[in-house]
Amino acid sequence: MKTVQETLREMDKKELLRKFFYEHPNKLDSFDDDLTIAQAKERANKVIGKYIERLETMEVKPNDRQMIFYMYEYLGSYKLDQNRGLCTVADLQEKGIEAPNYGIEYTPQEEIMGYCVADTEMTQYYLNDLMVEIIWDASFFGVEQEKLPEAIKELEEADKEIDEGLEKSFSSYEEFYTVMNHDHRN
Repeated sequence: MKTVQETLREMDKKELLRKFFYEHPNKLDSFDDDLTIAQAKERANKVIGKYIERLETMEVKPNDRQMIFYMYEYLGSYKLDQNRGLCTVADLQEKGIEAPNYGIEYTPQEEIMGYCVADTEMTQYYLNDLMVEIIWDASFFGVEQEKLPEAIKELEEADKEIDEGLEKSFSSYEEFYTVMNHDHRN
């Protein structure tokens, strides 16, 4: 198995950028009004290209928890849909399809780049889709994660409020829905 960084280094960058902007097109309001569409497109390609370059060359943190990305299928509305999975190798081996699935939005990019990419046929078939999703999610708080420290601080403060009983915590959507409907009726 290869790491995310090793996989990224081997990808066709033109194809990856094409797929990235197909899945996540630029919004016109995200650019200066004085730019033409061609200039905005060029700037976006440059920013994401440099972001990918940085991911390819950064020093990677060890994958101590043995995290692995993989693709799996599930029955959507009328067809089989593909989705990204991320869990520990141990959970995947022990629990199979019942393994917990983790997000990466609050994870440092140096750590994400050290995670493994499964060698399964499905994962390799949808490798471009998987890598686009990884680089998109890894930039949730900015391409250099410039807003990540503030987001983590806010998350810790919210967690503290829940622990102190200042806010309600819900273990399921159904519980949230029941409480919210009850509160609105009273």
